[in-house]
Amino acid sequence: MDMAEIRQYVEDNNEPGLNANEVAHVALCLEHISKWYYEDYPLGGFLTAIVRNDLINAVFRADAINLKALKIYAYFLTWNLPAAWRKRGKKHEQVQR
Repeated sequence: MDMAEIRQYVEDNNEPGLNANEVAHVALCLEHISKWYYEDYPLGGFLTAIVRNDLINAVFRADAINLKALKIYAYFLTWNLPAAWRKRGKKHEQVQR
């Protein structure tokens, strides 16, 4: 997915009612997750917790926008990345330790 498709995905799944700036913020974060999966793009603390499937750390590290958008992240990982993202996230966890 390119950035325009990711942004459209966020708009189509905007259950929390994010405004335009918030949609752009979440779309950028989802683009980073996609780049992480396909290009080994480095992630910050919140997105690392997301790809590790670590809800507690994701909640504690989320800013106000991402806290509202957690369900969108779950949808994106489930429906837009290959299932191998879980295994890759676990590898990312081992490297970080």
